Amino acid sequence: MNPTSDRYSEFVEHPRYGRRSNITGLNPETDYGGSTFIHWHSPTECRIPNTAIPADLSRQTPATVPITHYYDVIRQCRDCGRPFIFFAEEQKHWYGDLGFGLDSNCVRCVPCRKKQQAIARQRERYEYLFHLLNKTPAETLEMADCCLSLIETGTFSSRQTERVRMLLNKIVNTNDANVVARCDEVRARLRSLEVSGGEQSDALERR
Repeated sequence: MNPTSDRYSEFVEHPRYGRRSNITGLNPETDYGGSTFIHWHSPTECRIPNTAIPADLSRQTPATVPITHYYDVIRQCRDCGRPFIFFAEEQKHWYGDLGFGLDSNCVRCVPCRKKQQAIARQRERYEYLFHLLNKTPAETLEMADCCLSLIETGTFSSRQTERVRMLLNKIVNTNDANVVARCDEVRARLRSLEVSGGEQSDALERR
């Protein structure tokens, strides 16, 4: 493997664009007196040379300074710390097709972005179930599952385990075998979480 391709061997792979830069041969520089402007989220030290593509200004949200070219740029994920490329084609999709403002920046790799989106969906579902009156056993179980998942991701405090237990205790007199089996699974996860939490507390006390 040559040094150029090996440079990206540790980068997080994008499901559509891969992990290596897309060489276009285009390498413009910002010309403050002219009409070429590179995104301010693409400083020279992060920019990969010869990867620029022209932007479609008509599709960008209005801005004081429109961006005329996008470059592949190297980022470090805020969550996992691994390097990845915020591709020029991906930027064109963000700022043109999806209508994101030019002040939007990519700070997470795709896998971590998907995790954040899943957490947001789970929290939204939890809030919906929280305010739902007369929940069925299946909905009560789903709320307990959502709550536990949000604890496991660190979104909710570990103190919320009491709420999970309370919700599980509400599920009585059900003949739904699937609900019963899932209750057992959630209880097993809850016990595992509490055991691991206790072990961490013991380790901290021994220091």
